[in-house]
Amino acid sequence: MTMWRIPTARQGTILLLMVALASCVAAPQKPVARPAPPPAPPALPAAPPQQDWRDVPLTPGDWTWRGQPGQSSIAQFGVAGQGSVFALRCDLASRNIVFSRAGALAASSAALTFTSSFGAFALAAGNGGGQPPAIVAQLGARDPRLDQLAFSRGRFLVDAPGQTRLVLPAWPQVARVIEDCR
Repeated sequence: MTMWRIPTARQGTILLLMVALASCVAAPQKPVARPAPPPAPPALPAAPPQQDWRDVPLTPGDWTWRGQPGQSSIAQFGVAGQGSVFALRCDLASRNIVFSRAGALAASSAALTFTSSFGAFALAAGNGGGQPPAIVAQLGARDPRLDQLAFSRGRFLVDAPGQTRLVLPAWPQVARVIEDCR
């Protein structure tokens, strides 16, 4: 077997060449300063937790019923000794249920919105006049949406623009006025 031998002079040259190549490595560079990140936007206050309408406290008061069976009847809701905040009355002549809510609309007409455990619906409403002022809407006594109010699970809502929300208990007085009108 033949061995290759590199002459000593060449070994020195190769070694010198390797040392020269090793010294060609660039010096470590200083890191470039990065600009500071923009400041974080101010934190907004946490949104209030959305509360289910079925968990909102009831409007203070009780239902009362007045009338004669087979004649006009009315159910009123409010605190005893104060005016009622909501009422539904049977207009026997037209077979309509008339809703009246304490307050006045800023516009001549708007929607009175009802929410029950069956869903929501709106009725065209207007200012009814009188003292104290009332927001008035009506619905035919045979309309199935009335059953949604009468049989809502525990409560129903009444909303009118610019007025506080009413959270009313679904007590038997509501169903009685509806049945008297049918």
